[in-house]
Amino acid sequence: MVEQEQEPRFTARTAGRFHEGGCLGDEGPDSRVRHRGQHGVAQGVGGQTGADVEHSAGAHGVVEDRGPPLEVTGCVGGDHVRVGSAVNAPLLRGFASVLRATGRPLTVSHADDDHDWLDNLLAHHPGGAVLVLSPVPPAVQRRLAESRLPTVVLDTIGDAPAEMNTVGATQWRGGVLAAQHLTELGHRRIALVTGPLDLVCCRARFGGYLAALRAARIRPDRALIQSVPFQTEPARRAAHALLDGYRPPTAFVTGNDLQALGVIEACAERGPRVPEDVSVVGFDDLDAARSAAPALTTVRQPFEEMAAESIRVLGIVSDDPSPAPVRLDMSVDLVVRKSTGPAPGDSPRPLFPLPGPN
Repeated sequence: MVEQEQEPRFTARTAGRFHEGGCLGDEGPDSRVRHRGQHGVAQGVGGQTGADVEHSAGAHGVVEDRGPPLEVTGCVGGDHVRVGSAVNAPLLRGFASVLRATGRPLTVSHADDDHDWLDNLLAHHPGGAVLVLSPVPPAVQRRLAESRLPTVVLDTIGDAPAEMNTVGATQWRGGVLAAQHLTELGHRRIALVTGPLDLVCCRARFGGYLAALRAARIRPDRALIQSVPFQTEPARRAAHALLDGYRPPTAFVTGNDLQALGVIEACAERGPRVPEDVSVVGFDDLDAARSAAPALTTVRQPFEEMAAESIRVLGIVSDDPSPAPVRLDMSVDLVVRKSTGPAPGDSPRPLFPLPGPN
């Protein structure tokens, strides 16, 4: 099937109209359980061009210099989330796409988990800041508020404080799209291999998954739900456990593309074919999704567009400060490729052979 890309859409709202519960999606419950993170920060003004930044595979921040410089601070990881170069690349492309048109130079640097980066950022007296932090530590939020520095949070996991200007994505909608695609293909036993459920994005996607199952009159099965780290190997092990069941799933919704690749690897090891026997849907639409075998059906988070919009929103809030924070949620979309297909015939017996006795 031909890859179906759609132009990202977005909704903007102030905190007063923040959707029910304040999660990233347009609907669904919210849980603001925080986790510790490590941070990278862009500091100072250098001579790198936008092209230089795009080739910085491990970079986590961007700065532009024209009058008061704009500083973009990035997150490199945390207890549950590891934002590596695969995500950084589209973020940096998004920043560069807006800033390159102005001819402003960009520079990139890192910082540790302490708050020295914030001291350095404020010492430069920037015109504004975009934070890519998960989460934004309360001390950082407080100091930025006291400094009155125009700030926008580029929120990829739904953990941004409601009091801050934020650009995010409709995570609940993503969970709906992934599971709905599978129910429309006739699947009834749809497993969920998700990331840690103390992350808001995972809870929102879980809610969307449940909503899609309810809409298809499918009763959720607790035995088909696994919460593991956002990595390939834990997802591979989880998929093996799920495929060991008496009535294993015929489809998987996963928390990100890396988990989806782990599920596909497990299927290759056990024998069921993707998508003839098992369908798999990822989340994010990283470059690896396109090059997977088979090419991965996935929910696309518009990282590049989110980064570009965060720069534009920063310009708006810098020109017209308002006591009501802006919340902009960009729409995720389903990209249909080769890893999903019609459900196989149902059977009361195991769909796949179980391992024999040793």
